[in-house]
Amino acid sequence: MAKEKYKDGDNATINKKELANVLGCILSVPTPLKEDIATSDWLELKRALNPVNNMITKELTTKFIKNLVAIFQNTPGGLPDEIRNNIDGLINDNDSVNVNANGYDFFKSPIVAEVKANIPYVGDKYGASQKNGLIKDLNGLLLDPEDPGRPKKKRGRDLTNEYKFLVVLDYKHFDYNTLDAVKDLIKGDEFKEVEIIEDIKEPQPLDKKHVYIVMLDL
Repeated sequence: MAKEKYKDGDNATINKKELANVLGCILSVPTPLKEDIATSDWLELKRALNPVNNMITKELTTKFIKNLVAIFQNTPGGLPDEIRNNIDGLINDNDSVNVNANGYDFFKSPIVAEVKANIPYVGDKYGASQKNGLIKDLNGLLLDPEDPGRPKKKRGRDLTNEYKFLVVLDYKHFDYNTLDAVKDLIKGDEFKEVEIIEDIKEPQPLDKKHVYIVMLDL
């Protein structure tokens, strides 16, 4: 049965049946929810789950790194041997992977990537705050429209000579479809320099002008 998308006002209501089903997949012994759950208990649940976003982002970043050879397979000379021959080392390289810091999630020249594990707010479209965050990341990677020869600088880095990626969780479940949400996000001339890599088995040749959205599932 498809999950009903949020309607106005519904986003502050917790579906306890759905929550119980999800918890049942995690707990070794099914445990029914209390009838009346105190706000303090919800706060403790939120606190306990706080690391989940970073955990999923780290897993998605790891999958991106493991698939770099595939992503660059149609770009001869694009992936340096330093990276090609050290994929496992890069995964645990804190200088290259920074999913918890205020910086790029992955940066190992000539590759820079922002990684987003957002599940679309209303199924096949991102919510307003999600869009704002994704657009901010794209604009931080795109060429500066006032100076087409140079990208915008972000956190002191010049991205002129980097391959630029936005890695997005490819999530299709019930009515949720991240790929449709991404296509909705980048429609229009504003993002004409953005291309989607839907299937890493058949990636397009890459250049350093475009930003490539890489769809990866977990």
